[in-house]
Amino acid sequence: MNRLVTYTLSLLPIFFIFYQSIFNDEIINPYSYLIISSGYIAISMIIIILSVPILFSIKNYIDRRSLGIITFLITLLHFFLYLFDNDLSLSFILSDIVSRNYIQAGYMALILFIPLFITSSDKSKEKLGIKWLSLHRLIYLILALSLLHYYLIIKADYFLFNTYMFIILFMLLIKKRIYKT
Repeated sequence: MNRLVTYTLSLLPIFFIFYQSIFNDEIINPYSYLIISSGYIAISMIIIILSVPILFSIKNYIDRRSLGIITFLITLLHFFLYLFDNDLSLSFILSDIVSRNYIQAGYMALILFIPLFITSSDKSKEKLGIKWLSLHRLIYLILALSLLHYYLIIKADYFLFNTYMFIILFMLLIKKRIYKT
């Protein structure tokens, strides 16, 4: 039941942005809208993944592993939308990798997310033992790289970025206090 709730709630924002990109006449460039929106959703979901242990009221209803899988898939969607928006042009994409810092940070976050996705099963957790936890702590680095990716894109309005930072710092402070006791 927790997985069903998690998948349903996690996919709603994706369905919403695709619906908006098709039916909202005010969206001029649907690919750009989808790329930006899927990025926001991915960062928000990483923050939620890290917040679940301290959100006691939802902890029993959300399956973190399923949330992590969906978050990876949304991150992958964000990447594929970027590829399609650039006509899958390998030369353009390679040029972006070399010349744009925000693209480099985004690629690093995606690459680091892959082993977490691959080892998200109970079998992997059992096989890796204590190393599994160390590996899955990469989510903090993935979050940092994702925020760097977003920060480097921002041209003027830092409100959402600052909101993300406030939520993350607040969450880390609470985690520190909870696990200290």
